[in-house]
This record gives sequence, C-alpha cells and structure tokens, in this order.
Amino acid sequence: MRRLVSVIMLAAVTGATVPATAAFADSMSGPAPQRFGVRLVDVPVAEANNPRALRYIIDYLPPGTLIHRRILILNEESHTAHFSVYPDAAQITHGFFVGDNGAARSELTTWITVQRPSVTLGPGSSATDMITISEPRTATRGEHYGVIWVQQVAQVHPSRAVTINEVARVGVRIYLAVGRGGAPPTTFAITSISGRRTAKGQPLIVADVRNSGGRAVDLSGLARLTAGPGGTAAGPYGERQVVTLAPGQTGGVTFVPASRIPNGPWTAKVSLVSGLTSRTSSATIQFSGPVTNGWTAHLPVVVSGSGVLAGLLLLAGFFVRRRPRARRLPA
Repeated sequence: MRRLVSVIMLAAVTGATVPATAAFADSMSGPAPQRFGVRLVDVPVAEANNPRALRYIIDYLPPGTLIHRRILILNEESHTAHFSVYPDAAQITHGFFVGDNGAARSELTTWITVQRPSVTLGPGSSATDMITISEPRTATRGEHYGVIWVQQVAQVHPSRAVTINEVARVGVRIYLAVGRGGAPPTTFAITSISGRRTAKGQPLIVADVRNSGGRAVDLSGLARLTAGPGGTAAGPYGERQVVTLAPGQTGGVTFVPASRIPNGPWTAKVSLVSGLTSRTSSATIQFSGPVTNGWTAHLPVVVSGSGVLAGLLLLAGFFVRRRPRARRLPA
C-alpha cells in the first residue's frame, strides 16, 4: 500500500490569504466577493518535499496500479452552491498546461472515477471528494496529462429575452507516468539567455529551455542583472508566466525588467526551478533598441524588481466566465 501524507491547511477555508497550494475561481456575481476553490489533500510520502506534488496529482506507477487521492472543495460564497466534479483531458502545448472543453475523453480519463460527481455546499463550508485512478495492465507507457474540474453553472438574465449560462471552473492538474523500474529523470537545460525590447521599448530577458528529461516540468524562477553600465545592478525579477514543458519540448521563460533600464551590456543570471530540480545559467546580454527616458546609466543604482509577486499570484487561482474551448491552467 502506498503511504500518503495530508497537506491540507484548514485555515485556508475562511482565511483572507490564498495559499499557493489552492486554486480558486471567482463565481457568479453577488453583493460580496464570491468564489470557490479546490486543493489537493493527499500526496505520496516519497513526494512530500516536492512543491509540485503539493499542488498537483503527480505519480509514477507500473501498469495495473490503483491509487486514491482526496481533494478538498471550498465554498467561500455567501449562499449554498452546487458543484460538479469530473475528469477531463489535457495537453501541454506552447508552454501551457491546457485543460479541454469539459469532460473530453482520453486514455487517462477512462481510468478515473470520482466518488461524488455532484457536491452541494453551504456558505463558508467545505467537503472532501475521492479521486480514484485505476490503471489497466494494458496502459500505454509514458506520461499522461489530465485535470479534475470542480465546476459551477448558473443562469444569468441580462434581459427578459436572453439567458446566458455562465460556467466557472477550477481544477487540479494530473501528471501520471506509466512504466516499470525506476522513474524517468526530471531534468531540463537552459540553452540560451538573451535580451530584447518590444516595439514599445519594454525590455525583456528570455531564457530558452529544453526539457531533456522524461517528466514534464513547470518552470518558474528569477533573473538578476549585474555588471551593467557604471557598475549598476538590477533585479531580481520573477517570471512573467510559469512555463510548462513536456519531455522533449522547448520554450522560453520571460522576465520583465523596469522599463527605464539602459541597454547594457549586462550580465544576466537566470535561476529556474521545477519541483526539486533547479538550474542556473549566466550570459552577457544587451537590450537592443532605444531607451525612451532619461534614466542615468552611470549612477551605481540597485533596482529591485517586483515581478515575483505577480508570479506568486498566478499560482493562487484564475477566473473563468463562459465555457471555453480550452482552458490554460495556472501553475
């Protein structure tokens, strides 16, 4: 039997702070802020120190294995709410983990059952639900992706003649690898670091990354600039968007320095992490294009970026209005 450890923090139910291990969705309009959320309760003991395993269902299993994972559904609305819980197909494309358009089938979803597909919760209450994944012995080797959606549907009447169904969802990602023997390695390489400016003059630092391992990675990190004009330094800056890459995929992690920063040259140091795997690399870069203000390049100023906050907020949750064809899940 696989040993699990609980990662739930019940203070998150009514507290004002949204923890990084929960995902929340704003729901239908009301007199007060309305939202509901979901978070993972169980994590394998072997993954207890892995930050990704605290947020997502991540495992490596031989064919024919049965596992259970509990999720906690939180209703922070001021009224009783009804939720549907179901598995959906997902894919990793262009640096995003994308859930499908609702109950789409894949090989992985056929292995998943939900103990309580329909959940009703009073204001400020919560409930656990059990997710069971039963791999057949014929399961395809490799990593499979999916999502467990918690969904609320309500009818909105903008006029007497029109009724709109609003759909709000929040989900827990699934990264499930099938194989025998030792788990494939989780590794990635920073292949290059470059600087550029947008058409509006905004400087960007871009770290190109290749997933050289056998498991998907969710990349976040920091970029620092040193040895700039006049010995200046700047940063650190958090990533603009967490980038998810499947094995063999490549993508760019972007950092946004202050718009007034001079062209350089600079020494850019980028540190990226996915779970327990981290990489650091440095390169000399220059932001091509004009500087559109009078920031003095010769003053020994240290600039501290605030991009880390934006990255952390992205981990907390997302907002959905109407049923999308495909939904990117925040890291």
